[in-house]
Amino acid sequence: MADEIIQRSQQAPYIEKRSEQLLASVFGDPNAVKRADETEEAFQLRKLGRAGIAQQIPGFQFAGFTPEQQQAFGLASQNVGGYAPALQAGLAQTGLGATTQAIGAGTMAQASPLFQGATQAYDPNSAKAFMDPYQQQVTNQALAEYDKQAQIAQQGLASQAQKVGAFGGSRMGVQEAELGKNLADIKSRRIFEDLSRNYQQAQGAAMGAQESQQRRQLQAGQGLGQLGQGFGQLGLSQANVGKNLAGLGALGQQLGQADIQSLLGVGGMQQQLGQAQMEAARQQQIQAQQEPFRRLGFASDILRGTPSSSIQYTQQPPTNPYAQALGLGIAGLGAMGQFGQGFGGLSQGFGNLFGGN
Repeated sequence: MADEIIQRSQQAPYIEKRSEQLLASVFGDPNAVKRADETEEAFQLRKLGRAGIAQQIPGFQFAGFTPEQQQAFGLASQNVGGYAPALQAGLAQTGLGATTQAIGAGTMAQASPLFQGATQAYDPNSAKAFMDPYQQQVTNQALAEYDKQAQIAQQGLASQAQKVGAFGGSRMGVQEAELGKNLADIKSRRIFEDLSRNYQQAQGAAMGAQESQQRRQLQAGQGLGQLGQGFGQLGLSQANVGKNLAGLGALGQQLGQADIQSLLGVGGMQQQLGQAQMEAARQQQIQAQQEPFRRLGFASDILRGTPSSSIQYTQQPPTNPYAQALGLGIAGLGAMGQFGQGFGGLSQGFGNLFGGN
């Protein structure tokens, strides 16, 4: 009968002891009995182990809107259509300017006939209206006076002819004929002179009246033209005021939008900072929950002989100085594992770490 040879590899007793302690720390001791001086939390940890106690994962938190952002939201709501009153006022002012300019154009149009009348030529027939209606009476009186004087002269001729005995003779007839001719000439000349004088006076009066009328028309046309220009300039000024009002409305809204953007920028930075602080607190809580398991994993690596000087430890987030310090500490402990005699020296420390006896 052949001999049966059983080969069994066994770790050093102190390593087996630490492995048992490590497993008890992870999975606990189901048969554990609560000690008199032991708290409930410590008893549950000893009974269930690290893996048997659930850890509440911290929830995500979101930073709310900052006062600056809320103020920006309020201003944005208020600023919607904020330009409308100024724009409406500007449009009304522009419309008023257009109306005023139209009035000015109408006023200048009224001046055009006056200018035309001021340049009309003189009409000689207009002198009839200025003829002296009493001139004929004056002429008739003068003619009657001439007849009276002629009759007196004829009577004188007759008296002289009687004295010399030539009354009714040819000489007296010649004198009477000459007297009648002279009377007719005088009367004709007087009538012509009176008519000519009356016509010349009427022409002068008519020309003077026309000149005065044209001067008045010219002055009135110039006045209306200047008034129309004044209305036009006033209308243009009113239209410019309307444009400026509309521009002020647009400028006010632009400035309001700039304020809103500034508030949103500042509030956004504060919100990001608050969110980063919340996330940092959450990560720190997660790291605090994971820290015991990291130590257990580190101890497991040492018991399996895997730690070496080439161990690299990456911690998230990388910018956390506390995580970086923890990573450096673990890396330093791992580097100590390369020394062959370091296991015995660390056994006491791990015993204290896991609560072993």
